[in-house]
Amino acid sequence: MEGDLNTWLLVFVRAGAFLSILPIFTMLNIPVQVRVAFAGFLAVLVAPTLPPFPFHHLAVLDWVGLFAKETICGLVIGFVTRMVFFVADFAGLLISNEMGLNMASVVDPVNAHPTQVPALLMFLLTCIMMMTLDMHHWLLTGFQYTYTLAPIGGARLQEPLFTCILEHTSRVFLVGLQIAGPLIAASFLSMLLLGFLGRLVPQMNIFAESFAIRIACGLSVLALTLEISAQHLLNCLHRLPDDMMRVAQFLHGS
Repeated sequence: MEGDLNTWLLVFVRAGAFLSILPIFTMLNIPVQVRVAFAGFLAVLVAPTLPPFPFHHLAVLDWVGLFAKETICGLVIGFVTRMVFFVADFAGLLISNEMGLNMASVVDPVNAHPTQVPALLMFLLTCIMMMTLDMHHWLLTGFQYTYTLAPIGGARLQEPLFTCILEHTSRVFLVGLQIAGPLIAASFLSMLLLGFLGRLVPQMNIFAESFAIRIACGLSVLALTLEISAQHLLNCLHRLPDDMMRVAQFLHGS
């Protein structure tokens, strides 16, 4: 019974660190007590499926090391899982910059910081697709399967792990540019045409007229390419379980 309680406690630490990173569970309208209760319930489901761990003759420093390893493991897995939301935020910021909506800020529901409207639109689109495709269930299943690759106390910070995280970070910028690429091209062409128009009609105030033209052009291109943007985000969502397994494998050093 004591071993079961200790196993549950260590799983609870990893689950709590994992859920503290996911944006859906870190929104301000979700109380901390709900996240803690959900982490405890997840630990109740996962702990009985794990093999027994030798808790006997563990010193206090050994317990501190186990807690630190499980916390790092949960944070790293959650950080890689959140990469798809970083893609949505980065793409939304690029789109807002090209449309000239830098000053049109709204409150981010995750951290209560001001953010641009296109970034919030991409974030909500990612959340809707994740919940609609039941990806949250796959993430919980992947979390349980990480114990087969990175068991309790087996997490290690090694060079292949940092290389893997760097690859995921570079993918954020690549996919974000792919999503915002049509908007960047449309903004460049519209500004180029406005520059020619300014040379042809010097009396026209091109600077004042460019705001409405950039916003109208950006909204039109955004509406036409929204399905393509959703497909890019969908591909990132489909890779999440594999990304979790890969990171767990590098955490164990195998």
